[in-house]
Amino acid sequence: MRPASHIYYYDVGDGVWQGTFGLRVTSWSGLLRSGAGALNTLLVVAMWVVQALTGRSRLDSTVIPRPDVGELGVAENTVRLSKLGLTLYLLRERYVLHPDGLGVTVQAFERFGPVPGLFERRFVYPAEIRADGLASTYHMPLLGCPWTARYRVGADRLGLAGELVCSWARATEVARRTGDRPR
Repeated sequence: MRPASHIYYYDVGDGVWQGTFGLRVTSWSGLLRSGAGALNTLLVVAMWVVQALTGRSRLDSTVIPRPDVGELGVAENTVRLSKLGLTLYLLRERYVLHPDGLGVTVQAFERFGPVPGLFERRFVYPAEIRADGLASTYHMPLLGCPWTARYRVGADRLGLAGELVCSWARATEVARRTGDRPR
């Protein structure tokens, strides 16, 4: 039987995905009390203002399986959120798959904004793939706070819906697999 993480990243995830991303601040006072810090608060306000004025951001993602790397393999994902052709957020992740077929260690690099070298960081966080290989949960430290992101693959295996929540915000992602990744 194939490990659930192989189903999720290799069978379903492999390829190019496009969709939308929306951020909604559910508690501005919660954000200010959260200890996220001035820079993270500024980044949240900037993302919120852009989306309030122009709507949801475009999401582009490319997942590349690397089954020959590591004990159970890895997968790499590059996610870009953009608006009017400008990068708002860039995320490069490497999913290190655990031998149990469910656990994942995520090694991440993120950049806020269109200018390389500003507002960048590297971090590591855990994730789990559900036993059927069609859903995942990520425990992400974002914008100075802990977030929980839950994703569910559609019945046709070509769609993905995600919800990311923290104590003061909710974000949603909706994406469709639009094709094979460039070889």
